[in-house]
Amino acid sequence: MNEQRRIIDLDVRLGGKRVTSETTAICAGPDVLSIVTVLPDHGVLFELTSTFIGHQGVDTHAAHLVLGPPGEDDEIHTEEHPHQRLNPADDPRGCAYEHIHVLMEHLKRLGHHPAIDLPDDAFGELERVEP
Repeated sequence: MNEQRRIIDLDVRLGGKRVTSETTAICAGPDVLSIVTVLPDHGVLFELTSTFIGHQGVDTHAAHLVLGPPGEDDEIHTEEHPHQRLNPADDPRGCAYEHIHVLMEHLKRLGHHPAIDLPDDAFGELERVEP
């Protein structure tokens, strides 16, 4: 994937109602992948940025920055994953699923009932084609 933003087409619903959302991804070299989901609707106003850094032979580190909604403290937390299980170079789809899992957990914690539908081709722009 070159260094331009790619769209991941997610259908985000809270309590059964579709909400406006945008999820984008960008690589910063072969070992770093950032995925950002923004829910800008009034009453939600939430953003999650997940950055995955990993390289063969070392664990992958994930940092999740949570912003909003208004009145909630912003936060960042980190996780370590075995490189064989999750890595940005060879498994961007796995990183995207991890991002979605964290997104759903935070939305549940805020009292929402989230559902995220993924079309079969949602990750087409994210997948790398190796030579």
